[in-house]
Amino acid sequence: MSKWCLRVFLVVSFGMCPTLAKAQSPCPHLAGNTFPNITDGMVICTVPQLYGPQGLAVEDFVGPLQNSVGAGGQFVPAKNNFLLSVNGSVASQIAVLPLVAPAAGISLVLDKSLGTYVVSNDSFGPIFSERATTVGRNRLALGFSYQYMNFDSLDGVDLHRFPTLFLQTIIPGTTTTCDPLQATGGCGATRDFMAAVNRIDLKINQFTAFATFGLTRRLDVSAAVPVLTVDMTAAAESSIVPNSGEPGFLSFGFATFTNFPKSNGSCLSTHTAGSTTYCDLALFSNSQRSSGIGDLTLRVKGTLREWEHSGLAAGVDIRVPTGDENNFLGTGAIGIKPFLVWSYGGRFSPHVNFGYEWNGQSVLAGDINTGTKDNLPSEFLYSAGVEAGITKRFTATFDLIGQTLMNGPRVHLVQTLAPGACDTPPFAGGCQNPGSPIQVTTIEGTKGTYAINNASLGLRLRPFGKFLISASVEIKLDDGGLRAKAIPMVSATYTLR
Repeated sequence: MSKWCLRVFLVVSFGMCPTLAKAQSPCPHLAGNTFPNITDGMVICTVPQLYGPQGLAVEDFVGPLQNSVGAGGQFVPAKNNFLLSVNGSVASQIAVLPLVAPAAGISLVLDKSLGTYVVSNDSFGPIFSERATTVGRNRLALGFSYQYMNFDSLDGVDLHRFPTLFLQTIIPGTTTTCDPLQATGGCGATRDFMAAVNRIDLKINQFTAFATFGLTRRLDVSAAVPVLTVDMTAAAESSIVPNSGEPGFLSFGFATFTNFPKSNGSCLSTHTAGSTTYCDLALFSNSQRSSGIGDLTLRVKGTLREWEHSGLAAGVDIRVPTGDENNFLGTGAIGIKPFLVWSYGGRFSPHVNFGYEWNGQSVLAGDINTGTKDNLPSEFLYSAGVEAGITKRFTATFDLIGQTLMNGPRVHLVQTLAPGACDTPPFAGGCQNPGSPIQVTTIEGTKGTYAINNASLGLRLRPFGKFLISASVEIKLDDGGLRAKAIPMVSATYTLR
């Protein structure tokens, strides 16, 4: 226990200080000239290593996507590297996953006729928001929740089917650079480009244990510890468009030489020219799975003012980076969120929450190629809702839950230009009459401020005593950020004393 407390203390104390250690990439095989025949086994590396340890490096003239190592065609993203843009957006938003509020649902009131505290007939409180009342002096509430998240969109882009485009800027087998959109003569060889239809599957099972203890009648402390299982799979159905005028000049082949990394693809479609068979369409995939403890959240909340039926409270959450950020189990950065709560008590109980979270530095917001860290986006959090006590044992809840992320990574689909076809093979007279550029859709990474808004519908049941069972579903109201259509949740809470 003493070692655990010391670790938490050190993380909280120094989590926001810049590191003096040399940055190291969590995916070390993304760079370098060693051509390892392995991939780095962490979730953060799943998308960047989709085409293999160092990108797409295969036989014939198809070279790597991530770097300039190796011979052959050097494909580069038409806008920016979607492998890193998508990965950065997904990774940085792991920090804003919804977490059940670590508070008691059972409210105890003093029955003056009995001279003791009894279970209130009011509602049982919100699920993801807070209310101004505390658990009560020397009382302990213990709880457990489970959430399932199956993400299917990123900033409105369908993660199960989105396009990407890669162009060539160097004549295959040479060091001569060309503009593929203007290429003529021998540069016509760079008019071959690569298009892909991509799919990312990201599923998270989150189990959270939480506890709340009343230090006084107006002050309580809470802790929430999530345990997560993360499954991530990326796949790309990639094709080479032979616009150089020489079909098969570039084609997919899968390296068998010891000085080349092996791409983890398989050929889906071929064509034959003369006695040679060329691969035109290939499928690449990569998947990783991880399980472990997430980031610990500590909370202090106190009632500032009480009226006859309502109250005002303030508190602060401290997120301790105890989870492994390289496996999307945590953020890798401390987070501090002060908040205010107003709520009204009764069978019909509205509430409003406001908060602002400052986040420290994490590789999730930085550059995984170098291991450089950057600040996770700060966020303004807000929620408003109501609970209705249907019976003494049954409550319905509704919440509007929102977050505004400041200058966070984003992606969107754009129209860009790809080279038109050549009339003559580049090494048989050269490309003399190239076709006009063609419009192609691809994905682009940007940064910006955006909102994530959800509606939460829930039911809370007290089957007996101070035991409370809750169930809810979060439904997305907009397309900002990493989203699932719906996030179900179940939880159980028991209040002692």
